Amino acid sequence: MTRKLSRCHAVPVAFAVATLMAAAPAQAVPGCNTSTAAAGNSTFTISHGGRSRTYRLHIPRNLVTPAAVVLSLHGLSSSASSQQNGSGWDATSDSAKNFVVAYPDGVDRQWNVAGFNPAVDDTGFMKAIVDHVAQRVRIAPNRVYISGTSLGGGFSHKMACTQANYFAAAAPVVFHLHSSPQDYVCAPSRPISVKEYAGTRDLLVRYEGGTSSVAGQTVTHLSANASFQKWAQLSGCTGSPVTTWSRLTANVKEYQNCAGGVKVGLASLSCGHGYCTDTSFGSPTADAWKLFQTQTTPGLPADACAR
Repeated sequence: MTRKLSRCHAVPVAFAVATLMAAAPAQAVPGCNTSTAAAGNSTFTISHGGRSRTYRLHIPRNLVTPAAVVLSLHGLSSSASSQQNGSGWDATSDSAKNFVVAYPDGVDRQWNVAGFNPAVDDTGFMKAIVDHVAQRVRIAPNRVYISGTSLGGGFSHKMACTQANYFAAAAPVVFHLHSSPQDYVCAPSRPISVKEYAGTRDLLVRYEGGTSSVAGQTVTHLSANASFQKWAQLSGCTGSPVTTWSRLTANVKEYQNCAGGVKVGLASLSCGHGYCTDTSFGSPTADAWKLFQTQTTPGLPADACAR
C-alpha cells in the first residue's frame, strides 16, 4: 500500500458560536449550470495559483440535481487516480446518485499541510475545483464535503479547521490532528461535523499518537482519541459519546449532542494505514456519506441556480 502521510495540528480554541459565525467571511458561491455532463469519469486541467492543476471527476448515472460535491484527496506520494480506484467513493456515488466526486492531484503528490508544500494554494485549488464542477453539474453549494487518506486526511482536518464556512463536513482517514509543526490554527468559524477513521494497527500514524517521519518531514500527532475529543470541544459537544457500532476491539463512537446540530465521530477500525473495510462495519466511504448527507453549510444556498 502506498505510504501516505500528513500532519495536521489543532490548537486549543474556545469560541462563542454566535460570535464566530457572525464573523465568518462571506463565501463566493459557484455559478449556475442547468445541464449535466455525461456520466462517467473525466480528467480536467485548470489553472490556479500560476500552476496547471489536474483533477478527476466522477458523475454517476441518473444524477439527481442539485448535486452535492465530495472532494476526495490522496495521500503523500499517491495520486488522484489511485485515490479514485482505492477509496470506494465512486461506488458510493453510483449508489446514492445525488453527489459527484472530485479527486484532486497534489503538487508533487503532496498537500499544503504539516510542513509539506507551504507555498502552494491548495485551499484555493479546492474551491476552484468546485467552481469548475459547477460549470458541468448543477450543484448544491451548501453540500460540499471533503475527505482524504493520510496526508489527504490531514488536509481534510485543515479545511474543517479553517474553511468551515465553505465545507459542510469532513471525514479524515488515518490521520489525526497534529501538534507539530504548528502550520495553522484550528479555529473553525462554526461547529462542524468531523468523523475520523483510524487504524488501531497503523504503524505510520499510530492510533496512540506520537511522532512520524516520512519524506524528510517529522510530524507529532495527537492520539486518535485526543483528536476526537478536540473536535468535540471545538464543536461544543456535551455529554458522553455514544457507541454506535462495535466488534471485538473495533468500535465507532459519536458525540450526538453538539452545537449547531453537528456530530463528531471516531471509527476505530482493526486495520493498518489505509482504507479498512470490515464485513460488519462496511466501508469508511459509505459510512462517511451517511454523515455527510445530513449536514449542510449554514448561509450557503441549496441550489446554485436558485438565488
